Parts: sequence; C-alpha cells; structure tokens
Amino acid sequence: LTRCRRSGARLDTALNEASLEPREAALAARLCFTVVQHHSLIDAELAKHVKKTQPQVKDILRLGAAQLWYFDRVPRYALTNEAVSLCKKTAPHAAGMVNAVLMRLPDTPPETDDLSVKYSLPVWFLEKMRSLLPEDELEPFCESCNSIPPVYIQRNTLKPYADQSGVALRENGGYVLTDPSALEGILRKGWGLVADPGAKECVDRLAPDPGEQVWDVCAAPGGKTLMAAFAMGNKGRIFATDKERRKLPLLRETLSRCGVYNTDIRQADGATYTPDKLFDAVLCDVPCSGFGVLRKKPDIRFRTETAHFPALQLGILSNAAKSVGDGGRLLYSTCTLLPEENEGVTNAFLRENGGFTMTGQTTLWPHRGDTDGFYICLMTKK
Repeated sequence: LTRCRRSGARLDTALNEASLEPREAALAARLCFTVVQHHSLIDAELAKHVKKTQPQVKDILRLGAAQLWYFDRVPRYALTNEAVSLCKKTAPHAAGMVNAVLMRLPDTPPETDDLSVKYSLPVWFLEKMRSLLPEDELEPFCESCNSIPPVYIQRNTLKPYADQSGVALRENGGYVLTDPSALEGILRKGWGLVADPGAKECVDRLAPDPGEQVWDVCAAPGGKTLMAAFAMGNKGRIFATDKERRKLPLLRETLSRCGVYNTDIRQADGATYTPDKLFDAVLCDVPCSGFGVLRKKPDIRFRTETAHFPALQLGILSNAAKSVGDGGRLLYSTCTLLPEENEGVTNAFLRENGGFTMTGQTTLWPHRGDTDGFYICLMTKK
C-alpha cells in the first residue's frame, strides 16, 4: 500500500513483486483490495479520531479498519496488536495513537447516503454512471464494483477435462472455481484458462469458424486468442500481435500448454502495422481506461488520465480495418464503461469508413450478469 501511494505502482504489480507464499499472498491481496475499495469511507471515519499523522501510519490505520469492518474472523485485539507491531517498526512514536484509534473505531462501517464515499468511487465517475443507468440500478452497480467476483474457468475444448473436481459447471459451458487449490493443476495441464464470461462473449460475437483466417490485434495476455483457437478447433490460422514484446513469451507458453498450434505470434503495433494479407475476422480488444474491471483492479478508480484513450483506440481500429476482407467481420471491444471509449469510438469509425456496417453492439454490466464491464461492437465489411 505504501509503495502504491509513494510511486503510483499498480497494486497487482506491487503484490506480485512481494514474493509471498501462496496463502500469505492471497491474504495480502484481499487486505490491500479491501483498503482500496473502501478507502474513502475508512478515511472519513479515521478523520474523526486523528487529525494529522504520517502517511505510512495512515496506511497501517487503514489496514486495521479494513480488517475490523470487513474480515469477520479477525478479533479487534488481534488486528490492533498487529497494527501496533507494524507501527513500532516504522514509526514507534505513533504506536500508542494507533492502539487508541483502533480501539475507538465503531464495530461496523458508518452509514452514509453519499455513494461516492460509501463505495469509494470518484465523483466524476459516479455522475457518469448516473447518466447511463436507471436510478434504481446505480447503487447495485456501485456495490458490484467492490464485490469479490467468482473465478471463471473457460474450458479448453481441445483437451478432455479429465478431472472436474474443484469446479462447478455453468449454464454457458464455462466453469466457476469452487476449490482454489484446483486452479494450479487446471492451468498446468492446459484444461482451461481463467477468463471472464465477458471476454468469452467477445469471441462468441466474432464467431471464428474452423478454417478461417483471424487477426487478434492486441493479443496479450492471450485469453481471447486461446478461446478463438478453441472455437476453431485448431483449424485455420490465428495471427496474434501485441505491441509489448515482453508479454509474448508467456503467450507462447500458454498456447503450447493448451495444445494450440494454429497461431502465429508477432510483436507489432496495431495502430501502424499492416499484415500482408486480408482476414475473415479481426478482433480489436483495445487498451482502455479499465473502468469495467474495478472489482478485479480496484486501484483503477484513482486513474485520472483517460482523455488520450479514444484517439489511440480509433487509430488501432481504423488501421486494423484495412485488413478485413470483403464480407469479413471486425469486432471492437473494451473493458471500460465510458461512452467516449465505446460508442464514441465506433460511431466515429463508422462515419469515416462507409464500407462497414454495424451488426450489433452491447454493453455488459457487472451488476446485471456478474461479468466484468465490457463494450462489444461487431461490424461487417460490405
């Protein structure tokens, strides 16, 4: 938490680089996620008890408050002792104050009608969502942003799922992980991959058929490339590119583990690179602000620089469209809910590219279908 505050590091990056044992890593992640998801409400209550303190001491107080309010099995004396112990290592003079504040906090989170404070969401984002959703859906949406999502497993149809213990089958053919200890084996044996149903919906809408030529423009980390290969039964060809070379080795390793061999991988910038052939289907899952995945990446709520995304997205989409063959499909998707990155981009593209027609578009909302927030737009070249 301190590293994220000081240097702006991503929370998932800071956790990964902490090199903790699996059980400790899981607990640390949940602690940090909880602090970030409820930081406004926690800080509002702490302000009643302490006027000014060192930032790192504030981090310790936030951890204590988060455990008190959102971790049922942690007694107050235990979390207070842990907080005091942490404080003695970093700011010994504040240990008594930390003890006193944590002993005075209420047993449950304070009540408030201010949704921005209650769910620790930026005011500008909350107002944007208010303009897009019916009033009775606004708070359920906010609540979903701070929920703990299921771990969804999309099955690898190229390999028989020999042991289905630790998962529960969903109606759409995917699985929900019921035993976390089963995940390592599922991934290692290539039986499936962790992917949200919203990501699978993108591939389903593109509907790549066996034998087709497909371009996944911004492929890493590779989930949609894999699901396209599953749908194609390893037939045809998938051309997978990504701007960042460092992400490609993991993609190659994952494809190999899952038995996928109909894929060519290349480092390339989707905004400028033009392949030497046309494709039946092109998938543009573009970089975005990420405001549809707040429940998985809670620190995205602190993102303030989003204005540059639409121009970047339109550039990738317009360039990729040049490689769609006659009658081919072009799918644009994001994991954000901001209209300027979604309908704003596809509408601008269609105004400038009369050779394409929109076949359909949809927005997936976390509180409606327990998916990540996704925008999906399918277009066809005349």
